[in-house]
Amino acid sequence: MKSKLTGSATGAMLLFAVSGMLASVLGVRQYDKLNTATAWIISADMSAGQTITTELLKQQRIDQTAINGTIQNPRQLMGKTLQVNKTAGSTIFAGDLKQAEKKSLSHAIPPGRVLYTLTHIQKGLPYNQLGDGDRFDVVVKGRGGVRTVARDVQLIGINHPAAAKTEEKGLKTMLLPKDKKAQSQTGVSLVVAIRPSDVYPLASISSADSVAMIFHSAYDMEKGTQYNIDPKQRFRQVEMVAGVQRSSVRVFN
Repeated sequence: MKSKLTGSATGAMLLFAVSGMLASVLGVRQYDKLNTATAWIISADMSAGQTITTELLKQQRIDQTAINGTIQNPRQLMGKTLQVNKTAGSTIFAGDLKQAEKKSLSHAIPPGRVLYTLTHIQKGLPYNQLGDGDRFDVVVKGRGGVRTVARDVQLIGINHPAAAKTEEKGLKTMLLPKDKKAQSQTGVSLVVAIRPSDVYPLASISSADSVAMIFHSAYDMEKGTQYNIDPKQRFRQVEMVAGVQRSSVRVFN
């Protein structure tokens, strides 16, 4: 006759079974934690030419070896276009994304303008505070007086000369700090977009002339307003007639 298990024995067996199951679950979780990591993956099948959106991305734990070399910053993925087909659950590599086409310098020139390198520039100009799109007028003071040679000039870029190289205590080269590079070097020029009619007036600036640049406010530019820096005309042309002879003279107000 078989002996019946007591209540304490049955409880011990149940506790042993549950403990074994918990140990198995914890072991699996520990293994999963050590060998997997949370990654951004494709949530649905995608085809080449499709744009990545928030709905097409999700986070999921995958094998750590599958993450190496993939893009895991969602900001670098949003709005990008795939150049290959991807299946759901796939990670994304940099080579999977379509790269932006590199445009030539001519694409930076606004319509109706030409590119010009302005070498005669104002001394003490804070180059590190200039930005692409800044607009200014160029005023020149020379023997003939003061004249405006170009209006609404648009800055495209700053051309810095090569930084001086020095060798000291075994160091090969030392470059000047970025924010002090332009101020400490000579030969800095501005690459600007100008109207075709301003090419020859700018080219006529001589080394003896004093150049000033009058910058316009970005707030005024946003409103579509731009101040005219030309002085008011204080004279008028009067035509003189003496018999068959005609001449023009200036009469000052």
